Amino acid sequence: MVNLIYLSDLDPSARYADSGEGAGLYWIEIDLQAIAPDGYLKPLGQVINGSYPGPELEVCWGDQLVVHVTNKIPNLGTTIHWHGIRQFGTNDMDGVNGVTQCPIAANQEYTYNMSVQQYGHTWYHSHYQTQYSDGLAGPLTIYGPSSANFDETFTPLFMQDWVHDNTSVAFREELTGGIPVADSLLLGGLNKFKCSNQDPLCCNSCSSTTNEYGTHQTAPQKGGTYSQTFTPGKRYLFKLINTSAEAMFIFMIDGHDLLVIEADLVPIRPYSTDSIFLGIGQRYQVIVEAKPKALSPDCIAHNINCNYWIRTRVAVGCGTVAQDDETTGIIQYNASRTSPAFARLVPTTTPNTLRSACVDEPVTSLRPVFQWNVDDLVNSRDNYTFDATLDNNTVFNGAYRWDLLDYPLFLNYSDPTILNTGNPTYLHQNFSAIVNYSNPAWNDKFVYLVITGNKLDTKKQQIPAAHPIHLHGHDFVILAQEDSAWDGKTIPEMQHLNPPRRDVALLYSGGYLALGFKLDNPGIWLVHCHIAWHASSGLALQILERQQDIKTTVGSLAHVDQVCQGWDQMNLKFSQDDSGI
Repeated sequence: MVNLIYLSDLDPSARYADSGEGAGLYWIEIDLQAIAPDGYLKPLGQVINGSYPGPELEVCWGDQLVVHVTNKIPNLGTTIHWHGIRQFGTNDMDGVNGVTQCPIAANQEYTYNMSVQQYGHTWYHSHYQTQYSDGLAGPLTIYGPSSANFDETFTPLFMQDWVHDNTSVAFREELTGGIPVADSLLLGGLNKFKCSNQDPLCCNSCSSTTNEYGTHQTAPQKGGTYSQTFTPGKRYLFKLINTSAEAMFIFMIDGHDLLVIEADLVPIRPYSTDSIFLGIGQRYQVIVEAKPKALSPDCIAHNINCNYWIRTRVAVGCGTVAQDDETTGIIQYNASRTSPAFARLVPTTTPNTLRSACVDEPVTSLRPVFQWNVDDLVNSRDNYTFDATLDNNTVFNGAYRWDLLDYPLFLNYSDPTILNTGNPTYLHQNFSAIVNYSNPAWNDKFVYLVITGNKLDTKKQQIPAAHPIHLHGHDFVILAQEDSAWDGKTIPEMQHLNPPRRDVALLYSGGYLALGFKLDNPGIWLVHCHIAWHASSGLALQILERQQDIKTTVGSLAHVDQVCQGWDQMNLKFSQDDSGI
């Protein structure tokens, strides 16, 4: 039985002394492979160590995590970003091509080495083009305290939309002003796509394929349904992650409540709910007691527990999926209470709620266990307010591009910002999209970052869309999260005493998001929408934090120079159409 102590006075930004015995050491390979997680062949799937999702990496709070990454894809680069990991003092390990490194070239290896100063669960994924949506992602668990007790846990649970074609095709549709449509949903890397046996890619009949690189590959999967077995009375910890390209979800288990205990690597005071919203990149830990509130209809007459649907419902206006049946998983009660015949039953349970709005969990529910009090914010909101807009950008051949400044971020893979933090010419060119937070008087103090979705500008298009905003290198506090337009003058006061904090929050359609974060981590950090198509379009900016301290904090960047040399030697001759991140 796992019983983790409630530690309300423990600082999650601290670390245990590392004896050297608990370090996490891993080797992973990035490669192309035909895969069929939903039973429909994706000939150009991209995998980590031959699988999708990639292997779970496991470390303890305070460990040193060392991961050797080898790129085996013949004509593409790659990187690995450690989503939500603060990288305190290791900006060069953040894994963002164009920002903290060049892409890892084919047949080259790059080593990520970082101190793990948070605990909970998250994911690691490629930040090159839209690769993570083609399969380059895996879960990361950091063992540490919990704000409530549980008995058993499972591998972190991915939920996502899934595109059968290469996602670069979907991205090009975004650039023409269209809306990419995903084919299906996956839960735990599985689903069953409805397709015809006459279709050679439908894996009721398919067995293998030859991809465009001439490699003959056998499909390793034929789809399935995610399921877990409960023993009555036990408490199960689910580690939820939204890894979508575009879709955002309402997650629930029919007949069961969720006790929410963590949001984005931040332990919170537990609260109970019948469902939970997950924006892209967001993570929650929830405890589910194996004690249904109501028996499944098929089992009432037999006085036993049966099977219950797990649902991942696409929130209204926050995802476009061709086959979006929300019943994506099954909870099955064990055989001691259920006959084999009942164990095989397809659930007939009904949803806990009709909830469908694309709205984050209430900020009043997200109360961190370890308290931060936000002091007076030292910068001007007026100079640090940015607008999410869409522009038919003539500079980029008339492509539709999202931006946060007056121009989209558009970086050179071969010339990352981290090598240019002392180069004024680079820092001031428009398409670097750099915002300077380097006033020495602001060091270790909280500053504003405000993003709006309601700019009125005849040159730009205000598009009614919600954007999950992710900040690298920090937890941020949520000062305001409103679905109404900001007048540019007044932000409603929210609690500055232990406000909610996380690393992904939803900018509501037509509303605004006022964040605060502490300038305690010198480096160049990315802020971006986590909708894959929007980030690749340019909906991002870079934060130059404490410029004068970066060199002494990060140290030698010889390893970055080396990976850039390998990338340049690939000498790829194609026109870059994505933002570089």
